[in-house]
Amino acid sequence: MLLFVLAALYAGAVTGLVTLRERGLRRAASIGAVTAAGVAASLFLMVLLAHVTVAATLVVVVAFTVAVAYLVLVRDLGRQRATQTAVGAAVLIGLSFVFVSYLAVLAFLGAAGVYLLLRLWLRTRPALLLMGGTLGGLLAASAVVFAVALSTM
Repeated sequence: MLLFVLAALYAGAVTGLVTLRERGLRRAASIGAVTAAGVAASLFLMVLLAHVTVAATLVVVVAFTVAVAYLVLVRDLGRQRATQTAVGAAVLIGLSFVFVSYLAVLAFLGAAGVYLLLRLWLRTRPALLLMGGTLGGLLAASAVVFAVALSTM
């Protein structure tokens, strides 16, 4: 649960930082708080659904990934490319979820945050490349953490 709370705080902080320049401090803080609450609610919904059925949890994971990826990328890529990229990300995170559970979702949130922060200073293409590298590295680290956790049970 602590990881979920930290992930939600991270998402809120990144969103607040990214919107600070355009919206001002108060509005950015409120947008960050809403983002943190939305991410926390989504993660806790995934956990609650996992007690009922893993298939429903997988559907929520895929829907969450599509929504977040689209919202993060639509401004830079346009609707069509953002949709295609979001679907690709959802397939990757959905497949990864089968193997490393919630760590895949947390890795995706980390990579999306890296993209949003890098996009403040870099053009779209380098930021996307670094996002992909970050996602790959975080998914690999998730697999290692999950394997270690399973081996020590």
